[in-house]
Amino acid sequence: MLQSCQNCWFNGLQYGALGLSVGYCSRHQKILNASEGTTCGLHMRKDLSLARAKQVASVHAAKYSASVIVHIHRDKEAEREVSSDEKDLNSLRRDAVGELVADYGMLDSKIESLAQLKTLAGARAEVAMLSLARGYVSNCMSRDRNWTSGLHLYWWTKKRLPEIPDISVEDLRTTSGIQLSRQLDLTAWSVIMLRLTLIDDVIGYAAIQNDALGEVTGLLQKASEAVQTFNLHKLSKWLRVEAQPALDRRLSYERYVELSRRLHKDIADETA
Repeated sequence: MLQSCQNCWFNGLQYGALGLSVGYCSRHQKILNASEGTTCGLHMRKDLSLARAKQVASVHAAKYSASVIVHIHRDKEAEREVSSDEKDLNSLRRDAVGELVADYGMLDSKIESLAQLKTLAGARAEVAMLSLARGYVSNCMSRDRNWTSGLHLYWWTKKRLPEIPDISVEDLRTTSGIQLSRQLDLTAWSVIMLRLTLIDDVIGYAAIQNDALGEVTGLLQKASEAVQTFNLHKLSKWLRVEAQPALDRRLSYERYVELSRRLHKDIADETA
């Protein structure tokens, strides 16, 4: 499943046990009816750090075409497993998160869609925002943009970094055959780690451009070293006591406001 559409950052509707019964690929603009069994050459693993995800992606891209979604084991084009039928899309849009994910990149700006996902309550909306945000910032950087293209995404995520997500049974699409309470805790853990992964992405981009934020390197590794047992509250405490202050020392609220104004000015100049 790790190499399948279910675990790709272009699919904002599913992440492990969390999500809808169907996914949605924002690159191919298709509903994924059997996401655990399909993939394509654009696949980016959302569970890995940026550097490792790119390494794995290069190997994956050598095996699969980027232009079509295929069966992961047979390398044959997926047909019934995907859909772009308008009736199916209308059904998906009845779900609040599904609507925003299906319209991502098609209506207004992508950052506006991500901002709308941020305002929706619930772990599913947050996972959709985090997943699509990783692709958004990566795409901006590939077009020679400044790391601050991910500034707001970073700030929104940093503020809620230590919060333990409230996962309900309605958020789950499977329990993987394990105790329900255990699955809820595992899912909450994975959401926190996805937050940390997006933060780590932006830090990495900032480091490339010699920004002070780039000095806070290796947060994922430090988190794993600090919390070596599965303990949500211990992880939350480490993020609140250690990670957030380290981040704030490199990017204070005052500097965030300054960079935001500069970013908005640059965007206005580009569109003038």
